[in-house]
Amino acid sequence: MEEEKLKRLGNYIRNLREAEGLSQEELAKKSGFAGRAAISALEKGKNNISVDRLPDLAFALHTTPGELMDVLIETEDKPFTYGLSAENLARLKSYADYLRSTQENGS
Repeated sequence: MEEEKLKRLGNYIRNLREAEGLSQEELAKKSGFAGRAAISALEKGKNNISVDRLPDLAFALHTTPGELMDVLIETEDKPFTYGLSAENLARLKSYADYLRSTQENGS
């Protein structure tokens, strides 16, 4: 994977993690990574992630492996972005809050 793609994925993962209100350590525990340093390196684009690890990471971030992979794909009709727009980040945070409230209420 090219360095630029890894950085783009890392930025996206960081945005999702922050929208979920998780620390790097919490995300590491939920997704089976070694610890905070592994998540930090992933978010900085310094570590590649194997396809085997995508489902656990995606589940911990309330997304899908496909969504994470989409961040790596650039097409003419879907130019890549370096993270989420402010509007999409606000939507994602709202959705994360909704998910947390349904989990707390047992719904």
